Amino acid sequence: MNLILLTASLLLSATFSKKDNIPPTANAGEDVVVSSSEFIQLDGTSSREPDGIISRYHWVQTAGNPVEIVNPGAAITALNNIQKGSYSFRLTVMDDKGGVSSDEVRMEVK
Repeated sequence: MNLILLTASLLLSATFSKKDNIPPTANAGEDVVVSSSEFIQLDGTSSREPDGIISRYHWVQTAGNPVEIVNPGAAITALNNIQKGSYSFRLTVMDDKGGVSSDEVRMEVK
C-alpha cells in the first residue's frame, strides 16, 4: 500500500511540475549575410530558460545546399562545406523539465 501511495505521489508531483514549467525561448540569432571566405558558425547562446536550465541544443539545416553542422548538439557550432547561396537552420532547445522551443535563422552566403 505504501508503494502505491509513493508511486501516485511521484506521478502527481511530476505532472504538476511539468504543468508549472515555463518553456525555454530558443534564439538562433539574427538573419545574416556573410562571405564564403569567413569562418561561419551558428550561435544559440542567446536562448533563454527562465525557470531552470537549457539541457539540450539541437541544430538542423532546413534549406539550402547540404552543409556539415560540425556539432549539432552544441550551443555554438561551425559549418563546413558551405558555398555561396541561401541557407536556413533551425535551433531547438529543451529545458531540464521537458519544455521545448525552436527558432530559425537565415543565412545568405556571398
